[in-house]
Amino acid sequence: MIVNTLLNIFNIFILYRFGSAIGDQLCMTAVVENLFDKHNLKVVVFSNYSEFFENNPKVYKNYSFNRIPKLLQNILLSCLRICEGDNIANFCFPVKDKSTLEQFMRSSKAEISLIEAHSLHFKKELELKQASPKIYFSDAELQRFAEIHNNLPSVFSVVQPIGKTSYTPNKEWGFHNFQKVVNSNTNISWIQTGLHNDLLLDHVVDYRGKTANLRELAYIISKAGFILSLEGLLNHVAASVGTKSFCIFSGFHLPEIATYPTTVPVVLDPQEECAPCWLLEKCPKEKKYCTEKILPEHIINTIKANL
Repeated sequence: MIVNTLLNIFNIFILYRFGSAIGDQLCMTAVVENLFDKHNLKVVVFSNYSEFFENNPKVYKNYSFNRIPKLLQNILLSCLRICEGDNIANFCFPVKDKSTLEQFMRSSKAEISLIEAHSLHFKKELELKQASPKIYFSDAELQRFAEIHNNLPSVFSVVQPIGKTSYTPNKEWGFHNFQKVVNSNTNISWIQTGLHNDLLLDHVVDYRGKTANLRELAYIISKAGFILSLEGLLNHVAASVGTKSFCIFSGFHLPEIATYPTTVPVVLDPQEECAPCWLLEKCPKEKKYCTEKILPEHIINTIKANL
């Protein structure tokens, strides 16, 4: 209580998130914008992906948990958790009575975004219905990236056919389906991003593992005409730099979880009765119908209709 009172006197808000969920921590930037614009607060950020908050004029101080020794890291996290209140908040759905984010969203079928879900417990009033993440580049940074990637096509699109299956396998659409979309749009210069050991599509420029960091990836996406990907990090990044995103949603969750002004959601309509399932384990059905029924032709036509 005393800590939050002091922070309030000095108009400071501490926003933190610890862990390996990259997209979630990028989404924190939307909350920073809201705290600054709506409440005129000096926002201090602690995260594992501090690069997302670099050059952000609405961030007062930016700290990385990764640069803090583990013992001090644990002490800091404990202090932040104990002191949570009006001016200190963890951007993470609070696990209460053993209820996880997935359980809450499955049972409630709440039509809210990931940004809203992780902020439900905040004491400050926030306006996050139309919120999007935001990455800021410095002029020097843009010049450096332009020099590094001076061989990029003048017009290109980004494709990433493989998602983060370590969280759940139920967002995947199928590598072969992405290949069919690429094959049907040979007039497009496709750049494939992702991990260096991801399967490589035919007829693409190979950018797997070739960006040095997340900000460099964001720069590549900022220069793309559009991206095509599964729901996940790339869709959040596209929103943060204002690039159109053709985003394939399975029945894992509702499209409202990450539909930004830049997002063109591709989702089965009508959706399967079991959706949203929020199942972290493999779909128990004979086929994952929520994605099996999304045909490559649907994606091809959606792209053509929106360009």
